Amino acid sequence: MATEATRRRIRALGVMERVKRLETERQARETAAIRDRMLALERDKQSLLRRISQESRVEGMEGAAYLGRFIRSIRAEVERIDTEIARIRPDLTKAEEALRTALAEQKTYEILRLSRMAAEHRTQKKREAATLDEIALQGWRR
Repeated sequence: MATEATRRRIRALGVMERVKRLETERQARETAAIRDRMLALERDKQSLLRRISQESRVEGMEGAAYLGRFIRSIRAEVERIDTEIARIRPDLTKAEEALRTALAEQKTYEILRLSRMAAEHRTQKKREAATLDEIALQGWRR
């Protein structure tokens, strides 16, 4: 039978594992939000670049006056998006590293809890075997 202290340790490890799982899930949501923002910016940038290539043909002289401003405007927006991506990239790297750390800590608590449970199970089996051996010896002595 497991001692009360052992059961408390195993329960405490289970609680710590759940706390770390919640922290990991929170960190995963934060990382996903940053990654989604980066992907949205990349999609916007690609869309603008496609617009430049598709809409930069001028049919007549009246459109030529507006083409330069259109291209400058699109390029300025692409540059703004590139700046935003460059600003977000370190945040994404930091969030991914924090997620890896949280996952490692969660796994550590899980492994520790499972190893303690296995050790307690082995100890209990040894106690049961010793008890059965004692009963068998008593039967032979009679």
